[in-house]
Amino acid sequence: MVFDGHSDIFTDVTVRRLKGETQVLKKHHLPRLKQGNIEGSCFVLWIDPPHDANPPKRLGELMQCIKDEMAECEEAVIVTSSREIEEAKKAGKFYILPGMEGLSGIGTDLDKIDELYDFGVRHAMLTWNEQNELATGAKADPGRGLTALGRRAVRKLHDKHMIVDVSHTNERTFWDMAKIGGGPLMASHSNAWALRNHVRNLTDCQLLEIRDTNGIVGLNAFNELVADNRADRTVEGLIRHADYIANKIGVEHLALGFDFCEFLDDEAAGSFAEAGSINVAGLDDASHTPFMIEKMKEAGFSEKEMEMICTGNWFELIKRVVG
Repeated sequence: MVFDGHSDIFTDVTVRRLKGETQVLKKHHLPRLKQGNIEGSCFVLWIDPPHDANPPKRLGELMQCIKDEMAECEEAVIVTSSREIEEAKKAGKFYILPGMEGLSGIGTDLDKIDELYDFGVRHAMLTWNEQNELATGAKADPGRGLTALGRRAVRKLHDKHMIVDVSHTNERTFWDMAKIGGGPLMASHSNAWALRNHVRNLTDCQLLEIRDTNGIVGLNAFNELVADNRADRTVEGLIRHADYIANKIGVEHLALGFDFCEFLDDEAAGSFAEAGSINVAGLDDASHTPFMIEKMKEAGFSEKEMEMICTGNWFELIKRVVG
């Protein structure tokens, strides 16, 4: 079984519910996730373009739509601890650990982190690709990092035992966050810069820093992060990143964060994807995950290592940080 450390499905839930649909998870997502042996995931609240023009409004819409969706869905459950994950597994429910893909929605009000925590959020990135009141994203000013308020936000996230995610930060923000300390840093959906020099990927120094904080890195199936050559944006290309990261920092720091987004509407997906398939060839959506798992075994990853990568490393991090 697999835990996917990064999913934008709550965005699709919100888009569809605002158009009048109900039971979005049951109709559009849970069958595919089950087919892919994905038993749980970190579903993020993401301020999707063009709604990033008014982040607080979009955050409110996301929270209301998620609340309404989960009230209807008997097949899935929100979890906020390792104990609740185990309970969900025993009950045969798909479990969702809520996270934040950027905190632009809170503006300058750090008290809203408490509100998000009460909502069930146990994970947070400070930014998506943008520059906001707290920090600087991967596609913003490379000379800008954490703000003073952002430093306070990082400390608060650690104090509240929330998982702090460095995916989507620029490199200066990454190192500003590393200097603060207070807990592990993890990158839920990033690959190795050495194999694909993309701003969303991690340099060797960043990988080693994540290792030294006892964090993890989740492999990302988004095609642009895998290879320069389009022909190499395949499952095999992604496995090369798995092999590189495992050799560089240890398999105990490697996980999965697929970032499947083929279901996003054209407006949101077009904001960051090149033309063509969004995911790597051979891993077109969550239902194809078993194919990648088998390919990783063929590439030399043992059964024990695959158990760590698929679920164990995530569960250990959640238990250690969140409780």
